[in-house]
Amino acid sequence: MKKILKLLAVAIGIKFILELLDENVDVKQQVMKLRNELAKIETKDLEVKIKDFFKKYDPKFKDQEDL
Repeated sequence: MKKILKLLAVAIGIKFILELLDENVDVKQQVMKLRNELAKIETKDLEVKIKDFFKKYDPKFKDQEDL
């Protein structure tokens, strides 16, 4: 009877650890997706600011999208 209880306890412990590890992987994937999205947003914002700066201070500047 004690062996069955120990086996059951070990099985529940292993299941719990595997669930924690699986959640950890999911969280890491979500964090990476959010980092990538943030980098894209920051890049777009910087591109717009740089274009605005050159349009303002360089009259000969032509945006490639304007061509």
